[in-house]
Amino acid sequence: MQQITDTLFQPKPLLERRLGSDLFDSIPSVAGIYRFYDAGGELLYVGKAKNLRLRLFSYKRARPGQVSRKVARMISQISRIEIEETETEREALLLENHWIREKRPPFNHANKQTEAYYFVYLKADEEALQFRLAMHVHDDTDKKFWHGCFKGHNPVRRSMGCLLQLLWMAEHDVCSPHYLPVQLTRRLTPMRFTLRWNYQDSPSVNYGLTELLNGWIRGESCELLEWLVVQIECGRQMDQFETHFLENRLECLKSFFDRKLVRHRMLREHLPDERRMIGQDELDDLIVEQGSTL
Repeated sequence: MQQITDTLFQPKPLLERRLGSDLFDSIPSVAGIYRFYDAGGELLYVGKAKNLRLRLFSYKRARPGQVSRKVARMISQISRIEIEETETEREALLLENHWIREKRPPFNHANKQTEAYYFVYLKADEEALQFRLAMHVHDDTDKKFWHGCFKGHNPVRRSMGCLLQLLWMAEHDVCSPHYLPVQLTRRLTPMRFTLRWNYQDSPSVNYGLTELLNGWIRGESCELLEWLVVQIECGRQMDQFETHFLENRLECLKSFFDRKLVRHRMLREHLPDERRMIGQDELDDLIVEQGSTL
């Protein structure tokens, strides 16, 4: 029988009985972070608040059935609470990021798992376009062809999959996704892919794909999408399925450009050493400092 939240702690608020009302009465109404520990001293969770008193009182009053199963399980293990005051909410966010990255508390999820922070490798030469997707820059490659990091497993992998599909279709002069290689039809985007040029009449080589691709991935220009439309449609009469497929992929790439690539370019402008890449341990702090979202 599935366990319900009522069995995780008693119907009455647990934290006040366990930790005492004096603790909660002494919490100030200021910005800061709070940390929950279990009986063994292990860190369970780190959170930030604009008003520590209001936030922690919400945990104090928590009752079964009013909170999620995850929160109920966490509350049942809390044995000690620590708070750390900050001058501003932004400082609290930065401090929260630091603690989560360093300690990786089990009940925190956001900003903890660096496997969701991707680097993208795009290198075009006379023979092909080399693509890689990785959580770390590969030592056997030239760093100038890497871009990132970009946060978010689903948006990054889906967008890169759409990009490879449309690039392949444009290069091979087809408008139907039925011709795509199996590697580009799977649910997950391949971590490596080589798009070889058609030597006889390669649109990618003849029309400067490299510059368009670099402009897009750097958040500078969306001309790449216009080029893809021209190459794939190419005066053809496309059926409803083909039209929907193309429009869906273009919409995904435009959204990724607006939400990730442009903002990533803006964040790079604030790097002190004019680097093109942002480290996985830097991205969240830059987002907070610049008041952006990625």
